[in-house]
Amino acid sequence: MRRYAAVILMGILLGSGLMTAKVIGRINGFPITEKEANAFLKVVTKGKLKYHQLRPKDKKDVVKRLATDALLIGMAKKQLSRQERNQVIVNYWLAQKISKVSISDDAIKKAYKENKKLFKGTKGEILPFEKVKEMIAVSLKQKKYVAKLMEKAKITMGKKVIKSPKRGKTGSSKKTSATATNGKTSVYKVTSGNTLSGIAHKYHITVKELRTMNNMSEKDTLKIGQKLKVPAK
Repeated sequence: MRRYAAVILMGILLGSGLMTAKVIGRINGFPITEKEANAFLKVVTKGKLKYHQLRPKDKKDVVKRLATDALLIGMAKKQLSRQERNQVIVNYWLAQKISKVSISDDAIKKAYKENKKLFKGTKGEILPFEKVKEMIAVSLKQKKYVAKLMEKAKITMGKKVIKSPKRGKTGSSKKTSATATNGKTSVYKVTSGNTLSGIAHKYHITVKELRTMNNMSEKDTLKIGQKLKVPAK
């Protein structure tokens, strides 16, 4: 039921048109549709039965089974603002995507050490690593996934491109690499919110080149105040 309810909730929040489907019942005025019933039956009967094939008694049982979720979903849709709905969608979608992202234990431990003072309990005590490990892992996975998305993103204003997707190893990559490793360099001081991909894009180099210039491994993360070598502009 939970798996089914999550699918229906996302459909309603995304405006999939479930509300226009044939209504087979209501709870406190909130509709229960035949489309929802068929989605439920597809899971529990493995696609063997549809709502219209059921006996009257079985149809009533299905409506009763769907009533709780219909009430919760209906109330959520009624009471959540558009901004809150968008946040629900983003959180649900990100949770699915970052489940496939890998983060090393060393990276998690390093993030804990660097931000240890931020992890406090109700009495102001510093929480032990094991209690916040999962929370840190989720945060790092999200940052890693979003950074990868932004590397491939194209931002425009009207017809003007203000950010182009990161290029692969074609075209001027050799020239860029030479500039990054053999040309003149300057120093960039890391501030809050900086990412390796963002800094690399600013100086027209790849993340790999930026890491090479600063002898950084893939496990290394940025620290506020850290000084990086970057190509001189």
